[in-house]
Amino acid sequence: MDSLAHPATTEVTRTEVVVVGAGMVGLLAALGLAKRGMDVTVIDDVVNQKPSYKVGESFLVSTGVPRIIGDLDDFLNDDCFVKLGVWFTYGAHGQREFRPKSEWVVAAMSEFTLREMHDDFRDHYLYKIAKNKLAFRALVVDQQICRPDTEELLRKSVHSRHNIRFLDAARVTGVEIAGTGTDAHLVTWADHSAKTQGSVHANWVIDCSGRTRMLASKLGHRAESRVLNDGFQTTALWGQFAGITDEMFEPVWRYTTADGTSTRRDLYTLHLWGDGHWIWVIRLSGGRVSVGITYDQKKPPKKGGPKDQFFAALAEYPVFDGVLSRENLLEFRMYRNVQHVTDTFVHPRRYAILGDASSIIDAYYSQGLGQSCQTMWHVSNIIEKDLRHACLDTGYIDRVNRATCEDWLTIRSFVQEKYSGAIADPRFFLLSHMLDWAVIWSTGTARYRWTNWLAATGGDTSKEDETSRKDREFCENRLFYSRGQLGHWTTERAFRRRVERFQATLGERARWRLEHGIMGPSVFCQLSLTRCLPSGTWRLLGKPSSARVEISGPDFVAPRKLRKPWARSWVNALPLTASQRFSLVLKVRAPLLATLFLACYALDAADTARLKALHRLRGGRRPARTEP
Repeated sequence: MDSLAHPATTEVTRTEVVVVGAGMVGLLAALGLAKRGMDVTVIDDVVNQKPSYKVGESFLVSTGVPRIIGDLDDFLNDDCFVKLGVWFTYGAHGQREFRPKSEWVVAAMSEFTLREMHDDFRDHYLYKIAKNKLAFRALVVDQQICRPDTEELLRKSVHSRHNIRFLDAARVTGVEIAGTGTDAHLVTWADHSAKTQGSVHANWVIDCSGRTRMLASKLGHRAESRVLNDGFQTTALWGQFAGITDEMFEPVWRYTTADGTSTRRDLYTLHLWGDGHWIWVIRLSGGRVSVGITYDQKKPPKKGGPKDQFFAALAEYPVFDGVLSRENLLEFRMYRNVQHVTDTFVHPRRYAILGDASSIIDAYYSQGLGQSCQTMWHVSNIIEKDLRHACLDTGYIDRVNRATCEDWLTIRSFVQEKYSGAIADPRFFLLSHMLDWAVIWSTGTARYRWTNWLAATGGDTSKEDETSRKDREFCENRLFYSRGQLGHWTTERAFRRRVERFQATLGERARWRLEHGIMGPSVFCQLSLTRCLPSGTWRLLGKPSSARVEISGPDFVAPRKLRKPWARSWVNALPLTASQRFSLVLKVRAPLLATLFLACYALDAADTARLKALHRLRGGRRPARTEP
């Protein structure tokens, strides 16, 4: 931090909230507070920053805040890449066409009803029957965004707000947090281009400084040494490429089902797993694509500089041939140590830490922006209660810190075992993802009520009616993974540890099978918003490794004319409309998927115990064939 040697002017101002950092999280935080009527000052030198294609381009069930708080609804609908869902694959290494061992797909809508880029989500039957179209878009329709374009629009919105002062050419030179919790904090800044400096007295300070982690470092909230001390750390290398067309992905990236329905993998957020790494593929508007590799530091790519490592890793996946090259690379970036966590997201001394300034674990499941928006909303509630109602809700503060920290560690448990060799086992691939999605979907009711609150109020509590007030109060308690449908009956830490144990045990069993030459059949499973349960998972047992098993389940919501005969279920027989079935599925899908996971987990335990017994009877010799 520095100051001007010969300032032309010095100014002193007062505000209610200072936001340090004007990236996407900082801008959304400022807009959210301003819409609640608070005076906000944003400080960040974006004028003199070099434009950058930032990582963090994909949303997953988390567009409510940017759509409604950020006023980006039209931009997201019309100018961004609307993704069809998420697609996870293992076994594409070394292949010129996709013949993976395992695939898990979660489509945003039902089936492959939206199959191509030109298909408009507004033509889907679910969108047509939705009563609140904005809430539906916020809950269901996910986009892949170009960050510079998005942040430029957000900066314009911030500049247009009368109660936001945006010092967009200034850098923060110091932050002094008041010791009593009632005195004003002091934030100093300098604008070298205008030869000015100043100070701002504020009731609250929000750190959105990104990986600089200003307050976490200054106030001792970096928690890596306490909770990330097991030796698991990752590195990310990524680039953004131009000149991308649909034709580049045909026909290699196309998937066709047994009934002839087809789609392309690049129209989803694609995750390609290998040994100790995974690669993301995120299509963007304007003929661009973001591609990155995240790898376990114990299993780095081939030697060389970061860019050479990056292209060497991509060269091992021939499905990228003809799509990516050094010539169409726009920008290359690296995070040497991806993972870090904080133990404090909001403090009774009236400061908060959001976005990458607080915690980040992995780009898997695109949780960075989603978790940041969720925590931002909680923090905005706390600040408003303090400034407008003279109530510093320490119980809510404790809950946010406790649950959010455990949520980030739960997300870490989603990925840690997948970086091990266990990912090569199709049964582990399936069960691990089943557990992940049971947890993700367990916040479905809270997210549904959250998006309804956002759509009804525009982010302004003064516009609440009785229904939206109850929605907000419910979400203040339950909008966390560790306090969702599966976790609210226990403590946040106990829930996280239970998920960790499930994942670790699945990984241990899978590695034993792989080490002893036991390989099951290939597996494909496609779920969706309305197709939430795999079907016939037991068929993975006893099949030869040369077999392929599809366990995609039935659609519980689609009208009769859109349902394939094999996709019908008992839910379709209920005397309910499609809208009523949809609401029912949102409520029960997480408990049902969790119940199915527990049954499969027990079956996996019994079958692995059987295989171990057979192994001992053989005197420890490997089986003659690689069948379960």
